[in-house]
Amino acid sequence: MTKEQDAHAASRRDGAESLRALRELLNLDDVCLEALYDAYLDTARRVFGLRTGVVGAIEGDAMVFLCVRSDVPVPFLEGASRPLDTLFVSLALKQHTSLLCHHIAAHESLRAHPIYLEGNFETYAAAPIRVGSTIFGVLSLLDPEPRDRPFDEADRAFLELLADTLGRAIERAGLETRRREAETKRREANVMFSAAFANAPIGMALVGLDGHLLEVNKAACALFGYSEAELLKLDFQSITYPADLPGDLEMVQALLAGKAKDYQIEKRYVRPGGEVVWAQLNATLVRFEDGTPRCFVSQIQDISTRRSMSAELAVRQAELEEANSKLLQLAAHDPLTGTLNRRALRQRLDADMQDAQRTGAPLGFIMVDVDHFKAYNDAHGHLEGDFALKVVAQCLMTAARESDAVGRFGGEEFLLVLPNTSETDAKSVAERLLKRIAASRDLRWPLTVSAGVHVLRTHGEHVAIDRPIARADEALYRAKQNGRNRVEVA
Repeated sequence: MTKEQDAHAASRRDGAESLRALRELLNLDDVCLEALYDAYLDTARRVFGLRTGVVGAIEGDAMVFLCVRSDVPVPFLEGASRPLDTLFVSLALKQHTSLLCHHIAAHESLRAHPIYLEGNFETYAAAPIRVGSTIFGVLSLLDPEPRDRPFDEADRAFLELLADTLGRAIERAGLETRRREAETKRREANVMFSAAFANAPIGMALVGLDGHLLEVNKAACALFGYSEAELLKLDFQSITYPADLPGDLEMVQALLAGKAKDYQIEKRYVRPGGEVVWAQLNATLVRFEDGTPRCFVSQIQDISTRRSMSAELAVRQAELEEANSKLLQLAAHDPLTGTLNRRALRQRLDADMQDAQRTGAPLGFIMVDVDHFKAYNDAHGHLEGDFALKVVAQCLMTAARESDAVGRFGGEEFLLVLPNTSETDAKSVAERLLKRIAASRDLRWPLTVSAGVHVLRTHGEHVAIDRPIARADEALYRAKQNGRNRVEVA
């Protein structure tokens, strides 16, 4: 094996190790942020072979050191803060991108920073941590010794991926906190409702067969808003809200006819000033010994508080459902483009592969990559680059069929999975994608993509998922080599 082959094999091993490490981080559930910071920093230090890792949060013009993991003395402590312009990270933040340097002494801008002389660091790598559309902070790695080899694009991509996944974890933690707060408020509202309901005064009244009030207690007087003398001159019909009276009288007739022993309804009463109060009425017919109806015994409980609380509970429930919906969205979709993220895409791939192996149906793969995206970013800025990725992703999702899956595979690379699709149809879908993106009026500057197509036929045999993806990637590479803005089939 040649040195070049050895290096390639080592690179593939490093890449596999990195992916395994990332997978372990993504599987961390129910872990507090402090423990998550430790896990991300330990993983990053191990993968890159560096001895110091820092998670810092940006607060105004300063950096607060949220977590510091180091095997060597460092000039900063957890919980402390320093002005941004005294740190290496200020250069990365100005460009809104990652910064990797394997030998600071050879880097004119970095060696001029005070932190270099103070900490005697020779290796530095950092990537911004984004939470939503803002930069929350920075994931940094340092070492007092120069790195034995320069960082390459794979190193940069993995560090940025670590920072991005950490940012999404921070965002999920925030949503989870708000969800728990909403749940706590909902429980508190339930407790308030139960206490109000249990302690509410119960009105008692004896009512004649014609509806006149024969006797009432103080609680009933307070509920209806009349004095005892005033109530005894009235009938229940005169204090019942007109729209609720027919239903109440129907229940009364059922009692008198012997069709029911008692009844319970929620109804409204009108107080002297016109105020309407909701109440729960429980009524029972009392009979003489010979069975002749004598009077009604009514229990009246004010439920206005309960009804208003029910409305508030409905609002809280809606807030909770919205928070849960956002959590599910974050767990399955790339926050920038709205396409499936790597984890959700892998779950979809596994399911589609199983179906293809079971049924023998062809499974199409289209790997799409934005042409000259680095040059686009350099010319128009990273914000415009992010906007362009969103437009490309929207074009992919609208051009794909309902049964297809569209996921973000890398920085500017997307993967489409097309169940039960022939090579001809898969190529047609890819060509339609290219035309739609090239003709998009949403893009502020012209942009094209290249696509590689591969259609897998398993013939009922197990096939590793990496194989068809690699074939589609090979076709994409040929499309790039043959002039870009084209489709190649493998």
